[in-house]
Amino acid sequence: MSPEITFDPYTGLYSEANALLRSSAIRDLMSVVGRHDVISFAGGLPHINGLPPEELGSVLASVVEEGFAEAFQYGETEGREPLKAALVEVMAAEGIKADPDHVLITTGSQQALDLLGRIFIDPGDPIVMEGPTYVGALSAFRPAGPSVVTVPLDDEGIRTDLLAGELERLVERPKFIYVVPTFQNPAGVTMHPRRREELLVLAEQYDALIIEDNPYGLLRFEGEPVGPLASSGYANIVYLGTLSKIVSPGIRTGWVLAPPPIMERLAMLKQGADLCSPTLSQMFAEEYIRRGLWLKNLENLKPIYHARRDAMIQALEKHFPEGSRWTRPQGGLFLWVTLPRFLDTEKMLPLAIEQRVAFVPGTAFYADGSGANHMRLNFSFSSEDQIAEGIKRLGKVIRKEIELYRSLGLDA
Repeated sequence: MSPEITFDPYTGLYSEANALLRSSAIRDLMSVVGRHDVISFAGGLPHINGLPPEELGSVLASVVEEGFAEAFQYGETEGREPLKAALVEVMAAEGIKADPDHVLITTGSQQALDLLGRIFIDPGDPIVMEGPTYVGALSAFRPAGPSVVTVPLDDEGIRTDLLAGELERLVERPKFIYVVPTFQNPAGVTMHPRRREELLVLAEQYDALIIEDNPYGLLRFEGEPVGPLASSGYANIVYLGTLSKIVSPGIRTGWVLAPPPIMERLAMLKQGADLCSPTLSQMFAEEYIRRGLWLKNLENLKPIYHARRDAMIQALEKHFPEGSRWTRPQGGLFLWVTLPRFLDTEKMLPLAIEQRVAFVPGTAFYADGSGANHMRLNFSFSSEDQIAEGIKRLGKVIRKEIELYRSLGLDA
């Protein structure tokens, strides 16, 4: 039996754990890690080369010089109060009114997903997720053994009409509804305001908790902003944020905004998990935000991501075969490609790696392993020239696969 594997969304790498891709594809992908001739659209890596080293050095030096005794010591499990106050200001930029006492600092938002899964899920409990959904959430929730109810999404986000039917059919209410409403990972779509209202109505009707994961909401480079669900005033929401995409993933700083009863349980579990998040990283984040550098970096990133998204779409239009389609995200890091139904992107991955280009097959983003004719492409990390060349290589692989399938009469 082939070993089971899982996808690491931060590095774009794969390891043995859960059956998401064939072992042969994993070996091929792992064999090219670190090779500069491979253009990777696989990882969810933000662009960090625009962070001025002198600014980062100045912030770090200030933290070490003025707060040495604190920075290299244990801290509070819930996180540093100055950082929580700073993150309240970050959330205010999206219209969220938050109390610092309702904020818990986590070691990246991935830790928050892990803690929430451990709090709410017992084996067999129903949870609702989008289809496709964030692979890191799947990997965080899966060990608890939930029954995952997958609700499809389209260009306007989760299909609330289908969600209503699923909620009505469930014998017991779901432990939570997990969504990434803005620049969704992996699809890149943003939930329409009407759908957001419908989701909130359904959640209230069925007394369902919503977990809103919002890593990308501030990375809008096109269109009009749409407020997070947490800005609606609906009380039964757990909101997840992170500095990984607007500052750096290396500082591993995320947070949870949640009602007090949930906060207490999160704090108890976090204490058992790691005692506290790194104090040095928290103090760095405090100072970085205090100086307004996060806003400066955010404004620098937007035109870069805009240009790279445009470069990817232009290359897709030029090199991908008829019958392919893709989303057009107005922000974030990813777009989602749908190929003719008879194609299998898992089988295609080793062929792509042979052509020195990598992506994530769609099966990684579904609890049941479906989605074989889809792929997620990251446009934030590679340069525009690399994107053009990588999509060209990928287009050749896809066309060859189509020719093969047609020669065998398997293109029905």
